[in-house]
Amino acid sequence: MSNIAILLNGDIINDSRVIRIIRTFSKDPKNNIDLFYIDGTDSDKKLFSENVRLYSIQRDINFKTQVIRHSFFYNEFMFFIKEVLSTKINYDYIYANDLPCLKPAVKLKKLLCAKVIYDSHEIYLETINQFFPVRSSGIKKYIFKFLISFMRNAGEIAEKKLLQDVDSFITVGLGLKLYFEKKYKTKNIQVLMNFPSRPTSNKRVDIHAILHLDRSDFIVLYQGVLNLGRGLFTMIESMKYTKANIKLVVLGYGTLKNTLQEFVVSENLSDKVFFMEKVDSSVLLEYTRSANCGISLLEPFNLSCKFAAPNKLFEYINSSLPVIATNTFESNLVFKKYEVGLLVENEPINIAKAMDKLSESNLSPYIENCNEAAKEYHWENQENILFNLVK
Repeated sequence: MSNIAILLNGDIINDSRVIRIIRTFSKDPKNNIDLFYIDGTDSDKKLFSENVRLYSIQRDINFKTQVIRHSFFYNEFMFFIKEVLSTKINYDYIYANDLPCLKPAVKLKKLLCAKVIYDSHEIYLETINQFFPVRSSGIKKYIFKFLISFMRNAGEIAEKKLLQDVDSFITVGLGLKLYFEKKYKTKNIQVLMNFPSRPTSNKRVDIHAILHLDRSDFIVLYQGVLNLGRGLFTMIESMKYTKANIKLVVLGYGTLKNTLQEFVVSENLSDKVFFMEKVDSSVLLEYTRSANCGISLLEPFNLSCKFAAPNKLFEYINSSLPVIATNTFESNLVFKKYEVGLLVENEPINIAKAMDKLSESNLSPYIENCNEAAKEYHWENQENILFNLVK
């Protein structure tokens, strides 16, 4: 039997990777899994089986926590230590999701004689610029620049030191594996991709009907978080250059949603770009299947974006949906093996041409290739990686 404590510096309902990881661990009835996370709700219990317990923590956001978050950020979640110890359970494994959870995980390892599994979902240090306004001027510009540099340098020193106490290191793609191996001169990093679980049905929700679109309209679907680094403004701008029957549907949530909606109005694209509210991950692919193609753009906003393996790419593939994707490291690996769509550079004209081309093409070969790729790119093919970590 293994007792596993999972640390997550956010809510669980929107973290499909951590949900899948917990569900995999819980398939073995001998495992007891406790999730320590932030700002949970009663509905979270419905996500997991009986051998998973949830410990939701409501953070007290005050001046002190804000200072820590924007300086020595890897100390922000040290309160996990007290919460884990309060259970009086001798955990065998502490599973740290991303760098902010690594220091408390290492401290708990020493207190409980446990092993630490470090799951780096991204190059966290490279995402720090996303904590600050993109556009700033005057003294604020220099303060933010200093803080970003300080946090990255301090974080790198901390991560390098903490990695010495990590027993298993996993990450989300080959690009990140190679990056971390070179940066920290470490080996034996394992790749656990963000593949979706295999669909259990072929149900679909009729987006054409919901949005009152003509059946001849070609729907290009973006699904996911609406924040920086995802090429959303470029994606919308590209709609100025596409044929009239091509419609962009944006399905998701995020801090940029209102700004994106305002941008659509200012560009007179309200008849070509449509927004839909986010849906539960359990029914997401039912919406995905209703589109004609999916789109996944990544901007070189930071090094983490450059090496990212976007979840939505594999969600589209598992929904038999041809894909338009940015020509990045991880996407290249997929497209070289399976011709599932078109790779583009992040320029509105190039994106528009790809949309037009797919709308005029016979999509059957792309769909067949997606179906073939889906046999490889699904979560269940990777579960043994997790099982082997807690033997």
